[in-house]
Amino acid sequence: MRKVTEISPTQDSCPIELRHLRVAAYCRVSTESEEQTSSIELQVRHYLHLISVNFNWENAGIFAERATGLKMKDRPEFRRMIAQCRKKRIDLILTKSISRFGRNTLDMLRSLRDLFGLGVEAYFEQEDMWQNEQRIQILLTAYCALAQAESEDMIRNIK
Repeated sequence: MRKVTEISPTQDSCPIELRHLRVAAYCRVSTESEEQTSSIELQVRHYLHLISVNFNWENAGIFAERATGLKMKDRPEFRRMIAQCRKKRIDLILTKSISRFGRNTLDMLRSLRDLFGLGVEAYFEQEDMWQNEQRIQILLTAYCALAQAESEDMIRNIK
């Protein structure tokens, strides 16, 4: 009689909703306006709910701030989230859109490369894009460049 050895699937081969993950969300608005205040509150509530209804996900924190997406030094919550990733406390980051994650192309791509190296996944809800998919790296670059250009145009218009 032959002996059969069963090889169980790794966690990585399971759908994301079925994996035990420490999930964080990054929420950002760029101004203090009334519309932006309600926007950040809605983002926070949305991600708290989304994480809580998935029984395989553990809340690793909601990182929310009012800051421009152009300068990393002006984004303490983003830096704190990345520090938590380096300490292996976050497996997945959810965010509303690429432009909420950042508007500086170079900083954004560096951050995503760092996250990839740490084994942290990022999901951009509005674009329905996963950071670790090879085919979207070009699209991410284009989205980042457009978000940066849009932000720079707003600054010029305000001046």
